[in-house]
Amino acid sequence: MYIYHYIKNKYVKRGMRAYRAYRQFRDGISARRYMRSLMRKHNFPELSKDQIDEAKSYYKSRGYNLINTYWHQYYTNINGEFHKEYMPYDIFNPIINPRLNQIKQSPALLDKNFTYNLFKDFNQPKRIVQNINGFYFINDTIVSLNEAVQACKNYKKPLIIKPTIETGGGKMVNLFATDGEKTSLDNLCIKDLFKVYKKDFILQECLEQSDVLKSLNPSSLNTLRVVSYLNDEGVHILNSVLRVGKDGCVTDNFSTGGLFCGIKENGDLKGKGYNSKGGVVEMSYTGIPLKECKIPNYIALKDMVKSMHFVVPYFRIISWDIGIDKNNTPCLIEYNTARQGIDLQIAAGPYLGKFTDEILAIGLE
Repeated sequence: MYIYHYIKNKYVKRGMRAYRAYRQFRDGISARRYMRSLMRKHNFPELSKDQIDEAKSYYKSRGYNLINTYWHQYYTNINGEFHKEYMPYDIFNPIINPRLNQIKQSPALLDKNFTYNLFKDFNQPKRIVQNINGFYFINDTIVSLNEAVQACKNYKKPLIIKPTIETGGGKMVNLFATDGEKTSLDNLCIKDLFKVYKKDFILQECLEQSDVLKSLNPSSLNTLRVVSYLNDEGVHILNSVLRVGKDGCVTDNFSTGGLFCGIKENGDLKGKGYNSKGGVVEMSYTGIPLKECKIPNYIALKDMVKSMHFVVPYFRIISWDIGIDKNNTPCLIEYNTARQGIDLQIAAGPYLGKFTDEILAIGLE
């Protein structure tokens, strides 16, 4: 029996190492393909030889092979600031993220339905109906399909419907109103709308956001993307940006035309926003100068993020999406660990901030 377990463990570990190597190779190739497509689209000029040498030398001295400087080139050409510490996707996704975060925990813990259990002590949008594995729930009590439909009919405010598993980029996030059995989404009845989403989705009250954030674009829920890091000394904020949606859009995603704007330590916006087309904007879509805006309750928001991070210590780097309600109270929208968009570096600087060296070292352990 001992010999059996010894041989089994030996080959299982060997298989796991081979799989991790394959995943690193696969994710690295995918990341570089993505960035090459961006570079062809924008036709940005090359970095100087000194900048290329500085970036490669920095990563080499930390034990990493910086295969190319596409990401440094991309960020530098958009915001005009070169930093050798910019984090490339083909290092973060295949090496850093799997090393610091227990990705195997992600499918369950990142279910948007489950966040109401995990973060029950923190402000979140009001849930109206949840579908979990095909079962309908209202306030943690299982209900029939008809009862779920009736709950939506009775709710007179706009609702948000979105999938809760393997989501991202604002995909299938929709705002709608009800008029009896009908919804404003393609005039679908409520039951047919449920059929479109099949299972594992949630209907939430549309968050009435802070007047400050609403003024930047009223059609979208404008949120803060806050990146936190957990080490032996506690939780630290690595970076944060404000995300403002495109005019007419419901979501604030950068990939769908929204913009990033960096945030100062005191909550003031840095004054320059950046969109996915490589443009620099100094005013919101509604004509408000970004430099005149201050995030309400920013200190409380950061404290909330730090407290929430301790709930899920399986993940040492987390990207949080935080809204601010009409009372200027921070509100958790969702959190991300497996797929963390690091393009916020455009507006906030190097993704890992002052902990870059420490985290790079952990990535090689």
